[in-house]
Amino acid sequence: MTHIRTGGIFAACHPHDLARICIVRYQDGDVRALVADVPSGARQRMILVSSLHPTPFTRTGSRRRSGYAPEGLPAAALSAPQQRHGTVAEPRDWFEGMPGRRFRVALPPRLLLLNSNQRLHHHRRAELTKMLRRAAWAASRDVPHLDRVHIIGVLHPADRQRRDPANWYPSFKAAVDGLVDQGVLDDDDHTRVVGPDMRIGHIVAGARLVLHIREVPPQEASDQGK
Repeated sequence: MTHIRTGGIFAACHPHDLARICIVRYQDGDVRALVADVPSGARQRMILVSSLHPTPFTRTGSRRRSGYAPEGLPAAALSAPQQRHGTVAEPRDWFEGMPGRRFRVALPPRLLLLNSNQRLHHHRRAELTKMLRRAAWAASRDVPHLDRVHIIGVLHPADRQRRDPANWYPSFKAAVDGLVDQGVLDDDDHTRVVGPDMRIGHIVAGARLVLHIREVPPQEASDQGK
């Protein structure tokens, strides 16, 4: 099956099941695959490949209630009924036609996100902020040091409900702080960061945040400062 590959990450299809597994061993034609829990790598076991679906939706567009599907599927991989009913079509390049190197920092799906409409105790808010900041730090290890950047923050929702992505600014802010912690940026003030501009992306099981980063060339940075 082409959607099953060693090292692939699958998430439970049931919306209330947060389980995530990694394919440890599989060869085309096998009836079972060896899997383990993510991120611990514990509980290695064999499961039927018939429970590893190519998408979290059936052919009629209904949400599956059992089994697993690849994590982070693009909108094009969803069923046709889902696309007809409002799946967001995400551009391949958020910075199309603009100069500068591009980088992508994707936080893991299913993280608890901060929303400006939440009423949280300050200790709980600080705890979630630290978790998001740490996740962005870990996800940006391969990004080099950049002097000035333009950041588009994309919220990938778990369903098709209408949302205002700006409400998730506290989560994006924590993620950008994680870039500073990693040394990608010296700081996140206006002299170094344009944005984050917040957008809605395609559906991802469990929801996730992704930072799309464009290095701002020196001449463009100079022109913006005038």
